[in-house]
This record gives sequence, C-alpha cells and structure tokens, in this order.
Amino acid sequence: MSSTLSFASIEVGQQLPPIEVDVTQQIIDRAALTHLDFNPVHTAIEWATRAQVFGTPKTVAHGMFTMSQMASVIERAWGPHGATIRKMESKFTKPVKVGTTVRFEGSVWELHPHSPGNNTVVVSLKGTDDQGETISVGAFRVAVPD
Repeated sequence: MSSTLSFASIEVGQQLPPIEVDVTQQIIDRAALTHLDFNPVHTAIEWATRAQVFGTPKTVAHGMFTMSQMASVIERAWGPHGATIRKMESKFTKPVKVGTTVRFEGSVWELHPHSPGNNTVVVSLKGTDDQGETISVGAFRVAVPD
C-alpha cells in the first residue's frame, strides 16, 4: 500500500491487510471492562463450564470484540491516512471461544463519489476462526480523503 490514501487511489476489490488475534481470557476480560459487560458467559470460567452456553464449556468473546476487530482492519490500514469509519453493519454468525485464533479480512466493495470531502467507500469484512468457519460479516462505510 502506498503511504498516501485518496479516494482516487482506491479500487473495488482492493484487499486490506488481514489481522489475526489469539483470543485469550485476558483479552476477553479486558473487553468486558472496556464494554462494561461482565456477563458470565464471557468472564466466569467455572460458570461457563457448568452452563455450556452456545454448547461449549468455554467462555466466549463479546460481539463488540469481534466487531472492533473488523474495524481494526480498516483503522490499521487507512486510519493513519485520514480515513474515518462512518457506519458499521455487522452480523455475528458463530460464538468465538477462548483459545481460538481468529482472522479478519476486508476488501473494497463499493465506491461512492459524492463530492469533495464527502466521498465514501464501503468495505466488506469477514471474520473466520481457526476451523475456517465464518464468525462474522460486515459492511463498513468509510470516509476517505479526496
């Protein structure tokens, strides 16, 4: 990727660098603190073992964690160049168990040339787990420099 980003330099189908995250209990606990969501399905290991919510004895990551990782794909690639996420639409298709390695990738889906200072790009995002199964999908609208 070049060191500058402009609407004219972006093409439909352009791939953004993927990210991978090893989901540890420490990461889930930090996300709980950040989101102020201490639901035991995320944070109580013994409770999760007994309750087996989502059919697993393991704690699971928050949906906000998953969505924030999708946003990170855009922020890491384009944030330093002035891009700003304006809208996020996402779906979580599979719980993310502690101990899973997840991968998030995105590509440019649509270009919306409106006017100088108002051009936007829609980035399609997908998260997969270490089984290759889809955990999340999303479409994020991003304002990019002219």
